[in-house]
Amino acid sequence: MYVYRWEMMQELIERFKDWDGDPYEALSIEYVDPLTGGPVFKTMTFFVQVLRPGEKTLPVRQTASLLVAPFEGRGHSIIDGKRFDWQAFDNLAVPGGSWFEHVNGDNRQPAILFVASDEPALKCFHLFKKWGRDAAGSIVKIA
Repeated sequence: MYVYRWEMMQELIERFKDWDGDPYEALSIEYVDPLTGGPVFKTMTFFVQVLRPGEKTLPVRQTASLLVAPFEGRGHSIIDGKRFDWQAFDNLAVPGGSWFEHVNGDNRQPAILFVASDEPALKCFHLFKKWGRDAAGSIVKIA
């Protein structure tokens, strides 16, 4: 019941690849507990983030920390103004409270990121908050 096969995720990615996605999260699919519909663990969640060819997310800042592992593709992330290039099987930490954005560096192939977050733990204590910068650079509250 708690085995998450990559083939199933690939089917979901294929099914939703043409959706607009979110300007801050691109196309994100969360792994969920099949019994509760909530996160896999009470303190951590995991999701796949798909950046379509050439896609760039808008800057985000949140109280949750992220561990990002590019699974396919190449690109870079900007964390608190510093650029970090990545490719498949690299690892990247995004500390809570940091501004970050992701960029797919390939105009032909998607980039697929596997992400772990402590968001559920922060939500339990009502400490999770999330902000973004819109296209004009203004800060907007997301969560």
